Amino acid sequence: MAETYFKKSFKGYDPQQVDEFIISLSDTYEKNEKELSEQIHALESETERLKGEIAELNQNAEDTLKEHQAELLEKQKEYDELCAEIGEKMVVADSRAAEIIKNAEKEAALITSLARQNSENEAKAIRLNAEAEAERIIQETRQKCDSIAAAAEEFRIRQNEMTRSLSETESRFASALNKLREDIGIE
Repeated sequence: MAETYFKKSFKGYDPQQVDEFIISLSDTYEKNEKELSEQIHALESETERLKGEIAELNQNAEDTLKEHQAELLEKQKEYDELCAEIGEKMVVADSRAAEIIKNAEKEAALITSLARQNSENEAKAIRLNAEAEAERIIQETRQKCDSIAAAAEEFRIRQNEMTRSLSETESRFASALNKLREDIGIE
């Protein structure tokens, strides 16, 4: 504020001029106080709004994290079930193949004892058929295992993508939170 000078009168400064100056100062003070009060109120409202947004962002991040964790657990459970199913099918296939070979060998031995001349050819044919059947069953089992392994690999890829997505979401949230803090002046 500029310096103010008063005219000197017989007993000091001019009282009317001093009173006018005091009124002017009072008006300026009240106006500045009102403006500052309005600015403080506006800033407090903005702070509350931003706090609400931060709380909402935090809740969204927590909800997203919980969803991803639940989905990962579900996929892990599916993967474990697929692995258990593969193991069971392998045991059944091995057992069945062994049983088929064993039965074919028994049948070949019986035929050999009953008819030696024809039995060698017949036993050979039966054994070849049994081995082909066993090979077919083993091939089918391998194909099923390969299919399940491919599904498991796809699950691992999706799991990695979800983990990466979660990391990106957390990074974006942290960046947004830091920007928000910078914007409102929170250190």
